[in-house]
Amino acid sequence: MLDIHFIRDNVERVKAAVRNKGKDVDIDALLALDDERRALQARVDEERARQNAVSKEIARAKGAVRDEKIKEMAALKKALKEHEERLAAVRKEWEKLLYAVPNVTDPAMPVGVDESDNVVLRTWGQKPSFDFTPREHHIIAEALDILDTRKAAAVSGTRFWYLKGDLVRLQFALHQFAFDVLGDEHIIADVARSVGVAHLSAKPFVPMLPPVMIRRDVHKAIHRIQGDTTYRIEMENLNLIASAEHTIAPYYINETLDEKDLPQRYIGYSTAFRREAGTYGKDMKGFFRGHQFDKSEIVSFTTAETGADEQKLIVGLQEYMVQKLGVPYRVVQICTGDTGAPDYQQFDIECWLPGQGAYRETHTSDYMTDYQMRGVKARYKDTHGKYHFLHSNDATAFAGRMMIALLENYQRKDGAVRIPDVLRPYMGGREVIVKNKRL
Repeated sequence: MLDIHFIRDNVERVKAAVRNKGKDVDIDALLALDDERRALQARVDEERARQNAVSKEIARAKGAVRDEKIKEMAALKKALKEHEERLAAVRKEWEKLLYAVPNVTDPAMPVGVDESDNVVLRTWGQKPSFDFTPREHHIIAEALDILDTRKAAAVSGTRFWYLKGDLVRLQFALHQFAFDVLGDEHIIADVARSVGVAHLSAKPFVPMLPPVMIRRDVHKAIHRIQGDTTYRIEMENLNLIASAEHTIAPYYINETLDEKDLPQRYIGYSTAFRREAGTYGKDMKGFFRGHQFDKSEIVSFTTAETGADEQKLIVGLQEYMVQKLGVPYRVVQICTGDTGAPDYQQFDIECWLPGQGAYRETHTSDYMTDYQMRGVKARYKDTHGKYHFLHSNDATAFAGRMMIALLENYQRKDGAVRIPDVLRPYMGGREVIVKNKRL
């Protein structure tokens, strides 16, 4: 969330963020509630102090004076109860509005309404040419007997699938590749230099397997409850996460780190769960959009001064990995109307899918400043002894859509799929995926 003092000092900027992100939050009403909250709090504090003082006076007083003090105490208790109840009601509404205020955005973020206003920053790679009509991923995978959506629908419903055989091996090859790249200080240092942030630490990303369930109050604090798309476990007051960063982001809840120990970097792997409400009929084929999939996610905690450069490094690492896979892509700067409420800046990588004849999003990178960390009270102490909230980044390493890009870009006329050179060591040195071929 945003600091209420920041909102007061930057009213027009916050109102612009609300407007540009397409949110419906009345900032003037929030500030009016804040005025009332502060006035009520001051009055309650005064009445509590007076009540304590009168209590001591009653203990010392006698006779008629004591009787008067008792009457005063009764009136104080009644007034205090009324004001405390009003303060609780105002605070509840105040917190509701405060949580609804989105993060402000980087001045460099394009102002727009939806994805049509996103800006392509650069493209990489040459689109493959085929002497046949390229097939979509689900046709390729089903013909190779490495994907089964029909049986998954019978068992679990739509938007579920069975990954089989070499598609499973391909998935784990991708994630192991990501773990190796993000754990290599030399690669991180080289990428940092290439994107102009050589001053950043080359500290590697630590592998993490986080919980896939999160307490609802913590989920709310990091602003990752996504309305009708979040799965809830009502009996336990828990939610299922939609990405590993949901439980890695609050890892330092109620803790204070030393600046010298920053950045703290993680590469988390988990199953992700999404209801995909509101996407009826959209991307129904294959495993492009589903209720359950596996994903490796980059999460980084930094100082306020290095957070934006950390995002540049992360995008550079994402591009490095996609380039090593040899898949054409473009980097897109997301506009205000298409970004999330916590995001200060967002970039996506969209890979070319020959079967669809389109670039589709495979990676995202979100820089949230201290917006999430304020909610979980995760701080750091700088070299001057001052305390600040941590700044956080999260980004995709790999998810299922990268496998779709590999299947479609490396498909052959005979139905086989060539394995990219960089993944072959993770797949027993094999060069192609063919039907019924097993390690």
